[in-house]
Amino acid sequence: MKRIELLKQDMDKVIKEIFMIAIDILGGPKKLVEYKRLTWLASLMEAIFVIYLHNEENKSADEIAEFLGISSQTAKVILQSKPEYAKMKLESGETSEKTHIAGGIAKIAYKKWKEENEKGSMSHQEA
Repeated sequence: MKRIELLKQDMDKVIKEIFMIAIDILGGPKKLVEYKRLTWLASLMEAIFVIYLHNEENKSADEIAEFLGISSQTAKVILQSKPEYAKMKLESGETSEKTHIAGGIAKIAYKKWKEENEKGSMSHQEA
């Protein structure tokens, strides 16, 4: 298997892990259905890719936009999103700013994923 294909598979695996963390943050699959938030899933996946590519691959908003086929403005809004603001909007039930909220949730999920992986790698080093 080519190195690029392997890297893509690894990135897809990580994106799925972060996505599942984000789903849990939102209350799980049942909550998404109850609150009619299923339309968020595409925005959430997009936001997770943006956050991952920025933090793990050191890509700029313009590079991310080109890679994902989205506008640079969308990538910038996601990168500028604030997790605290996203939490506040979710708790209040006001969810009209889907891209900004998805970006905040993606940042929270990414941070949790990163912390879990750093703990895991430290455990392996100690063994």
